[in-house]
Amino acid sequence: MPGSDQSEEASTPDTVDRIVADLVELRTNAGVVPYAEIARRIGRRRERAGNQGPSHVPARSTIYDAFRSGRRRLDAELVGDIVIALGEDEQSAQAWKKRCFSVQAANERRARSASEREVPAPETVAERIPDDAPRRILPLLGVMIACVLIDGVGHAVVGTLHLALYQDMIGTAVSAIVLGPWYGVAVAVLGTATGTLIHGTMALPFTLVNVAGALAWGYGVRKSGASFSSASFFTLNVHVALVCTLVAVPILLVGYHGGTGHEADRLTQTFAASGRSLVTSVMLSNVITSLLDKLVTGFIALTLIHHLRRHGERTGLTLAGPTVTMFRAAHLPSVRPRHSWS
Repeated sequence: MPGSDQSEEASTPDTVDRIVADLVELRTNAGVVPYAEIARRIGRRRERAGNQGPSHVPARSTIYDAFRSGRRRLDAELVGDIVIALGEDEQSAQAWKKRCFSVQAANERRARSASEREVPAPETVAERIPDDAPRRILPLLGVMIACVLIDGVGHAVVGTLHLALYQDMIGTAVSAIVLGPWYGVAVAVLGTATGTLIHGTMALPFTLVNVAGALAWGYGVRKSGASFSSASFFTLNVHVALVCTLVAVPILLVGYHGGTGHEADRLTQTFAASGRSLVTSVMLSNVITSLLDKLVTGFIALTLIHHLRRHGERTGLTLAGPTVTMFRAAHLPSVRPRHSWS
């Protein structure tokens, strides 16, 4: 190994570049042995040691890389073979390998220490939640509670006035459109639960119908893109009506033999009296009733959304509703409600 000032080495940490510099000096002192020759010498030595085959002769590029500075690590075994090929003995080769192992271990310790210093301290719940989180979440909850109450009022009005419509999804439509489809699902489930106070447990199976309507309104509005308009909203309500019919008819046929006592049952009886089958009669009456109901529901919801947007800024809740596009030619579907925090 090339001689160097021992006190300097003791005070300066060893590095990969220092090992490489000493290797270059060792090669220079040995007469600048070509890299290919070093590889052949290593191959012959390995062969004598019992490592047969050309695969044990390192490539010239591998030897060249061992003398290149700027490396992050060195193959200690290869360094040992190189120094022996350059005229050093086995004891010296062991010292070179020990240097490589020591430098690698020191580098790993420094890397671990650096990573530990970079790991941020665990955040508390208070640190993760912005100071204005209550100001944001309370209006959101207020809108959802209001929507649930609106659905409940719809149940009560229809039950009291014996209307041929349903009107139990106005709040569901509002929440699905301005907050998102899954907020609409939550309102649909809770709104149907309030309906059981009026209609009894008979209303529970129709939770599936209201959930389907919430998803259809919520995703339908966002799928419309920049083309969303009054005409497309009309079409969306028609689609919602058809989706709800597809879910409601099997429930009516299997669970209630075609009727629940709702005023719409009279239309079913009219179709049945004309000679149509029960399935056809239920399907036709439900399609007609659902179309009328969802058109009325949709445009009542639209009116509520328009007023909600006008007063939303004062509560700290910015809503994204179809009125933006229809009245201001804005782009609704790409706008997400700003009630959440990150």
